[in-house]
Amino acid sequence: MSEASVPVPIMSKVVSLLKKHPSIELIWASPRELYNIVQANSIGCHIITATNDILKKLPTLGRDLDQFSLDTVKMFYNDAKSAGYTV
Repeated sequence: MSEASVPVPIMSKVVSLLKKHPSIELIWASPRELYNIVQANSIGCHIITATNDILKKLPTLGRDLDQFSLDTVKMFYNDAKSAGYTV
């Protein structure tokens, strides 16, 4: 089992248990990666906190992966070019 998937079964079980207690909400605190926000949302976690760095990545969700990859390569190329490297 990958580390990224470990919290999902536990948190999902807690969400189910809390259905009997509507005044209690589950918090997924400080996810370490953008995918954790997707996971927390998919199981119906009530509250998700995240750093600004993670939140800034939200617009990348749903992007075309080919275009995203091309944009990343262009970014590295432009960084190398501005640093005086030639390719």
